[in-house]
Amino acid sequence: MDKQLLATVVSEAKPESGQLHRSSGNFSTDSITPGALYVTFEVVDSPNPDAIHFDVMRDKSAGIDPVEYENVYSGFQSNNVEPFRSLYIANPENASAPFTVNVYSIS
Repeated sequence: MDKQLLATVVSEAKPESGQLHRSSGNFSTDSITPGALYVTFEVVDSPNPDAIHFDVMRDKSAGIDPVEYENVYSGFQSNNVEPFRSLYIANPENASAPFTVNVYSIS
């Protein structure tokens, strides 16, 4: 199986000031290769990566931001391999400090 890095994003331990859900800047999976089987998430640069859970939401300029991946954790895999733009980390749980998330496609 091939593993391709799609994005790296840094998330705060809680939603950003003035935000209800958002804890990171935007990232994209639009470079996903055709034929990818899964998208997987890996939490790094954290003292407790296995305890952290979060959602991944899609930033929409008009309307409510939908949740694209729910209850994500380090090692989480999804067969939702649609290429997305403007994704962000949301609703982090069990994080005591900022953490980094690597997003990969598996084919």
